[in-house]
Amino acid sequence: MDTAKENNFFHHALALNQELKQYYVRKVLGGGGFGLTYLAEDTRLQRWVAIKEYFPNNLAVREATQHIHPTHQQDARGFAWGLDRFIREARVLVKFNHANIVKVHDFFKLNNTAYIVMEYERGQSLGDAMSAGETATEEEIMSILPPLLDALEAIHGVGILHRDIKPDNIYLRDRDNSPVLLDFGSARYDVSRHSSPMTSIVTRGYAPFEQYTTDGMQQGSWTDIYAMGGVLYRAITGNVPVDATERLGAVMRNEPDPLPSIYKQFRWKFNRHLLSGIDWAMNVMEKDRPQSIALWREKILPPSSFAGKLLSHLRK
Repeated sequence: MDTAKENNFFHHALALNQELKQYYVRKVLGGGGFGLTYLAEDTRLQRWVAIKEYFPNNLAVREATQHIHPTHQQDARGFAWGLDRFIREARVLVKFNHANIVKVHDFFKLNNTAYIVMEYERGQSLGDAMSAGETATEEEIMSILPPLLDALEAIHGVGILHRDIKPDNIYLRDRDNSPVLLDFGSARYDVSRHSSPMTSIVTRGYAPFEQYTTDGMQQGSWTDIYAMGGVLYRAITGNVPVDATERLGAVMRNEPDPLPSIYKQFRWKFNRHLLSGIDWAMNVMEKDRPQSIALWREKILPPSSFAGKLLSHLRK
């Protein structure tokens, strides 16, 4: 898709070449329910950056002046709450210096909204790498899984949930194929609890059933673990997992789980610890999943395995 078509598709986006402090918007990179991401030029430091803009598209509109405001008066509370969470999230992420979490350089308020300036990573998403139904080898999975678990453990350690882990949000760097966890646009943005028209942001196949509710108390580390399990399931089988709502419905009707066990399908081809760890992560009920990355790591990357040795090496 060329630049003109991209900007037309994201019709709520800032105009190309729009100035934001020392940054100039050059391209729309993507968008979701809570924001838009741009490729921008930092004219002061002479580098490319990615800038995420807080823009909850079903709560807000953009004026010709680029100023953003709530669509209706009843949306003001949800808009303000989400904006506050966006800024608080940026203040936490800017402190991270983790090789597998996208680096945040700066954040600022402008146009009655806020912007997060991030390192622009060159590479391709895991989703693009598997776009035509391609699958991954065990060696390929084991090369990216330990650092991704470390990244998740780091964000969970400060009380942040990603809430939108999927192949498209895992980037593989061109220079060394190392993974980077991107797009924290859904993290902590449960504005549905503050504005009745809002709904939860989910990606079918990767979001567990608790993300389809507005009860944030049900969500925890196990929520991201389910999604990461879904990514691994897709990488091995070539298929997006059956959606969690369909699986929950079957369980409630005492019917067989429509998601086949990956252990039973691939136990002769892949490491059995890896496969059983994926099945554990993808249990329908949250209480039946690993409750922390540390617990999951012990199961899916046992110390005696190749992956465990790799993890120990990475932590030295």
